[in-house]
Amino acid sequence: MAKKDKKQEKDSKQKLELAQRIAENSQKVANTYANFENSFLYMFRIIFGGLNKIIFDSKFSKIASLIIAIIIYVAVNTNGDSNVNVTQASQISGIPVQVIYNSEIYEISGVPETADVIVMGDMSDITLQKSQVNSKLTADLSGLTEGTYTVKLTPTNFISRLSVNVIDAPSITVTIKKKISTRYNLSYEFINTNAMDNIYSLGVPTFDTTEVLIRASKDTIDSIAYVKALIDVSNVTDTFTRDAKIVAYNQSGQMVECDCFPEYVSSTVIVTNPNKDVPIVVRPVGNLPEGLAIDKITLDYSTVTVYGPEAVLDEINEIYIDLDISSITKNTIFSTALTVPSGINKMSVTRVNMEIVVGPAVSKVISRVETKFINNTSNYVFAPVNNADVYMNILVTGTQANIDAVNATNVYPELDLSNITVGTQSVPIRVWGNNKYVTYQLEDGRTEIEIQVKEQ
Repeated sequence: MAKKDKKQEKDSKQKLELAQRIAENSQKVANTYANFENSFLYMFRIIFGGLNKIIFDSKFSKIASLIIAIIIYVAVNTNGDSNVNVTQASQISGIPVQVIYNSEIYEISGVPETADVIVMGDMSDITLQKSQVNSKLTADLSGLTEGTYTVKLTPTNFISRLSVNVIDAPSITVTIKKKISTRYNLSYEFINTNAMDNIYSLGVPTFDTTEVLIRASKDTIDSIAYVKALIDVSNVTDTFTRDAKIVAYNQSGQMVECDCFPEYVSSTVIVTNPNKDVPIVVRPVGNLPEGLAIDKITLDYSTVTVYGPEAVLDEINEIYIDLDISSITKNTIFSTALTVPSGINKMSVTRVNMEIVVGPAVSKVISRVETKFINNTSNYVFAPVNNADVYMNILVTGTQANIDAVNATNVYPELDLSNITVGTQSVPIRVWGNNKYVTYQLEDGRTEIEIQVKEQ
């Protein structure tokens, strides 16, 4: 037991000595670091102070500036010299291809419009070449006749110090065909019509010639479906004479490359401004809630000027607004667009505002209104089965102001005889009047009348 205690005491003593040595070494390191830091700061103050005197001293600052300039000059020129002999490469796209051949006699195919090249050389030359606009690739077909040939593309007007290589197709396959001439009758087409006010109408143009000569290969000639004079109508307001370019088209409407003689023809076009003023008419559709009737409808525009061909204008006498009145229960202000009739180019008014006034509905009967028989196109002999149907009693309904103006002279019960046959039959009867805000019907509610039809 005493031996064990001695051993523990010895170990404790050794550990204490080790801790003392570590502490002593740590203090030495700290002292060394502090000495180094003090020395470094001292040297920095000396050097910085010296530089400060040199830089801000007028005599020494000039010398320092000269030394710095010499260093920069040497560095720049040394760097530039190192790149003089470095060869670089770059791609330039879209170089135009020029073909040398007799275009009056021959037609060619297989030649691309542009090609891409790789240029190699000094970077400054490459940069300069990219700004060139007259560089091209030339395919020389001079001296060649009809046939198919492989032709090399030759770089032209490139900087001579550069090496130029055509990408993908340094040579192209070209087909040469001899041209023939054919005459075509001339048709026409107006172009840029969107740049013309559509209140104007264009007449049929007249030309100084109605026939043109087309020169192309036989295959191209055979593909031509029609030849047109393209007449530019931009901003026209009156009859004009202009040169029209001649263009040939295939059956698909695509342009055909060919020679046209002449290239342009003189065209004269009569420009007119046909128009017509017509009333705007509101036609009520549906029925108002029970007990109500339309008293009047007031529009902010009562007429509209319509523009279009004369034949179309002749067929238009009114512009209609079909107004759904089924949901109207009180006086209403309403805005609506006008429908442009087919064939009309333009209208002076495209939208109107309307004020709809309603009132209590009242009715009255107009007695013994003569029945009208219309459209007896077959010239049959006819008569009502019931002789009393020669005259009708008409029930009219509307506001008091409107029905007060209705009488036997402006109410029309009509039988349409356009579809009748021989024999006894029922024919629909239509009752109408001049006031569109009044409803009209037979007093007894019938919608058909029986008549007897005979041949003459």
